[in-house]
Amino acid sequence: MIEVKQTTEGQVVKQDTPQMITTTMIVNDLENGIDRPGIQEKYNLEAWEVKQMFMHPALKGKKAKKVRKLSFEFVDDTVDPNQTSIPVTPAEIVTEMRADSQKVDDYYQEREDIQAVKEELTTGEEDEEETDFEY
Repeated sequence: MIEVKQTTEGQVVKQDTPQMITTTMIVNDLENGIDRPGIQEKYNLEAWEVKQMFMHPALKGKKAKKVRKLSFEFVDDTVDPNQTSIPVTPAEIVTEMRADSQKVDDYYQEREDIQAVKEELTTGEEDEEETDFEY
């Protein structure tokens, strides 16, 4: 026998009418698939009260979402469900470290060159190679 998959409505747990019903409460009920008759039943309200609530700008035109159930059990079997890491091979790590090391070496070499030029300018001394020019 083949069973037909049926959509399920949001479940309503009947309660006494609360002293305060907020728009957030109603929006959450709509998100959970509870429609206007369900809200009426849940909060033990009259039909005109529900109609009055849905005249509020935050609720105007809002409808209950259809809650659908999967016809199978869906299981997340990933090792890292948050995917906070990316698998990397050791060769990629070494290559990246070498590139970073070269960048650091280049940076310090550049600083040394700049420092040498500053010293030349402050002391007035020049390299012998540069003083051999004739104009």
